[in-house]
Amino acid sequence: MKMKKYLVRMAALIACAPLFLTSCDDSNDGPSYRYEVYSDDAFIVNSGNMPSHIDGSLTAIHLANGAVQQKAFAMANDGQSLGSVPNDGLVYGDKVYVVVDQSNAIMVLNRKTLKLIKKISTTDLMGAQEGAEPRHIIAGNGHVFFTTYGGYLAAVDTVNYALTAKTKVGSYPEGLAGYGNTIIVANSDYARGNGTISVVDLNTFRADTRTIQGIHNPQKVFIVDGNVYVLDWSYYEGEWPNSVEKGESALRYVTNMTSSKVADAYYASLLDGKFYIISDPYGTPAYSVCDVTANAINGVTTPLHLSEGVYSPAGIEVDPGTGNLYVLSYNAGDGGYADYSADGYVQVYSAAGAKLNKYNTGVGPCAVFFNMGVKAVPYNN
Repeated sequence: MKMKKYLVRMAALIACAPLFLTSCDDSNDGPSYRYEVYSDDAFIVNSGNMPSHIDGSLTAIHLANGAVQQKAFAMANDGQSLGSVPNDGLVYGDKVYVVVDQSNAIMVLNRKTLKLIKKISTTDLMGAQEGAEPRHIIAGNGHVFFTTYGGYLAAVDTVNYALTAKTKVGSYPEGLAGYGNTIIVANSDYARGNGTISVVDLNTFRADTRTIQGIHNPQKVFIVDGNVYVLDWSYYEGEWPNSVEKGESALRYVTNMTSSKVADAYYASLLDGKFYIISDPYGTPAYSVCDVTANAINGVTTPLHLSEGVYSPAGIEVDPGTGNLYVLSYNAGDGGYADYSADGYVQVYSAAGAKLNKYNTGVGPCAVFFNMGVKAVPYNN
């Protein structure tokens, strides 16, 4: 039963592209300003349920008034389906990008209206094998960068949607993060225990793929002040149904071809040097905050007490504008198990764990991303 849930969750990852704050101080005649990040909308990516032939969807939460729009993509595009198993997304420039795994597509939408601008077929772009099953996405320098289960990292120009570079990374790549002229990719090996990390130099777009001691099934990469952290899951030996689960799910600090455990973790999100963590989602879920700003190797982990928990956690994300936490969840089904074919929900908490709101979502909520901007605010406000 746990293996079945694990395979369902392979698509249930969260990724976001953070904005970097900048401030300036005009010390002479002009006004002094600080720059603040704000969020207009939160988008929930719902993966649907492929065995039940339920396509995925996009839920839009308008944060100014709390209005929720279910199947927002379909409503903006004359009922068109978003596709089979969407699992990641982001806002970059004036566009929204949604990665749709089984449809081998990246959907490019107008940021304001969610009207479809372009459906990028990753298999047409890269070939049937290399472009198969796009997974996760980041953006920068006029490009979106995404991984595919074909084992590749690809770069696509956001103006003409042309493929500008691709490189072979490791087996079944998942999450990725950028730092300077480097992208780091987590290659999961599809939970078979031989996961690796690829370091891609954007000047040459060549990958250096490395086996890291202690890393077996990496899912996400985080970078804090140049320090690399990896969310690593347990893995399986043997064939289902006789496979044996091994290892642990943890956040790990990576350096010099080795890694050290920072905290128990299955889902994690990062803001300002603090990881917001869910561990043991299939047992008794535990929530915690790991602050690595004071100790870049081990961090300081403290419990996070939610004023009201969720039924079956499916992910966590933090709003860069407010610091509020978004915890995804399945609803209860028959027999006391999570219902993977019914609509889910997201609960919003303050950074201290106080419940602020609850919103219904579509089937299989798996990722959150935000429509963000930056505004100038006088220092005396």
